[in-house]
Amino acid sequence: MPSPEFPDDGILWRGFDDDTLRIVAERQNPVLLFVRDTDPLVWPFLREIFKVLPKNEKLRDLLHERCVALYAEAEALPEDQKQLGAGSRYYLAILSPSGLTPLITVDPMSGTPTEIAERIAALLSRIMETWG
Repeated sequence: MPSPEFPDDGILWRGFDDDTLRIVAERQNPVLLFVRDTDPLVWPFLREIFKVLPKNEKLRDLLHERCVALYAEAEALPEDQKQLGAGSRYYLAILSPSGLTPLITVDPMSGTPTEIAERIAALLSRIMETWG
């Protein structure tokens, strides 16, 4: 099976599978996690952010060149991610490649979708400047 190609104007979202975990281990760079939760109190915010994220060129470049974008349905998260709070305490996070533990979480209701996308891009960029 051929490996997925990174879309020119989008984000290649990967799932929690062996191939993704291998890529994370090889790159040893932070991971952007997006958890889709259909809870009507959260989903409208997440849906709009999800639409805007690919429009942020800086974020697309980081995810294309160095980091992995991980997408998961809240009800299908691995148990260790649920125990860390994914899908309940946070839905957007930058994770460490070591154990996929959260380095930074982002509140999906803390601004407009565009502001949140810009914040994620800036945070990930700052982390990558010191990551090595």
